[in-house]
Amino acid sequence: MKERLFSKNFTLLVFGQISSLFGNYIIKFALSMYVLDTTGSATIFAGILSIATIPTILLSPFGGILADRVNRKNIMVALDTLSGIFVLCAALLFTDWDGIMLTGILLVCLSVLGAFESPTVQACVPQMQSGDNIIKGNAVVNQVAAVAALIAPILGSVLYTAFGLKPVLYAGVLCFFVTAVFECFIKLEYTPIDNSNGVLSIIKSDFLTSIRFIGKEQSCILKILLLGPWLVSL
Repeated sequence: MKERLFSKNFTLLVFGQISSLFGNYIIKFALSMYVLDTTGSATIFAGILSIATIPTILLSPFGGILADRVNRKNIMVALDTLSGIFVLCAALLFTDWDGIMLTGILLVCLSVLGAFESPTVQACVPQMQSGDNIIKGNAVVNQVAAVAALIAPILGSVLYTAFGLKPVLYAGVLCFFVTAVFECFIKLEYTPIDNSNGVLSIIKSDFLTSIRFIGKEQSCILKILLLGPWLVSL
């Protein structure tokens, strides 16, 4: 008998991703408009955005390691709850004189949390699905992310223009907390892994395994990674 793609677990994951990604993109776009309105400088905006992307680049590999060794449901619930708390604190503390600084701090915090959440969500799909449904499940998650990246900035622009920044931040808080509630009802099996060798040893071992996999077993992935920056610069 063919298994359903949209099981209860996967449906909760997808709805959680819709809420979380829309909240994320709406907040980030509204903050970018706020920076441009306040400073009138595209340079300052580009600088803040560049700094905010650094944690995602540096920490994403650690996010994958965490997703392989810790209860994934607990990770997602904790990360979305923290995202909601950070945005709520920023909204409550937001004033005109320190708005730019708070914007930078909030973007960095969301970038750090996102670096750990994305690999965790991707790791959940094979655990929820089997056979051909794994490919279909990954496609659904990627489509949700693509649609959110396309529509959420437009929605963020409309909301920011109509209501200002703080209501957008509160809407984002609601999105993150709703996501955490969805994730609380997800049921995933978790088998504790022996971590007695120490954190540094685990990180080293996992990195070496990843490098060996990319460099020898799947060298095409390494070629794509090396060609990517060159193609972008053309």
